[in-house]
Amino acid sequence: MSTQPVAPGAGDGALIPQPAMTREALREAVRHIKPLNLAQYDRELGEAFDQAVRTETIGWMRGFLIKWAMFVAVERLPQRAAALREAERVAADPASSDQQVLDAQREIDRILAVAEREIGL
Repeated sequence: MSTQPVAPGAGDGALIPQPAMTREALREAVRHIKPLNLAQYDRELGEAFDQAVRTETIGWMRGFLIKWAMFVAVERLPQRAAALREAERVAADPASSDQQVLDAQREIDRILAVAEREIGL
């Protein structure tokens, strides 16, 4: 697991700038950085829309936008995405020590906190 901080623009290795938190901008970002996830994006958009209509609340759409904005915030920086995947792997590995799991969980929390700041949460 990487111990170096992964900050916004770290090494300027961003594939794309962080897009606006709109369904069109996020869909275009997903298409660019992780095209295999487009079907999931579209399916979840439809599900969020249906739930919003059923419940007469926009919370479902907001949750959808936040989830995908976070996805883009992580995946647009390959180093950040790799660090998150490695931390998740270590945290889930039964062979990891308690300290390794704790360090991995802290790394996950840190990466997600940076992504949250980038999307304005």
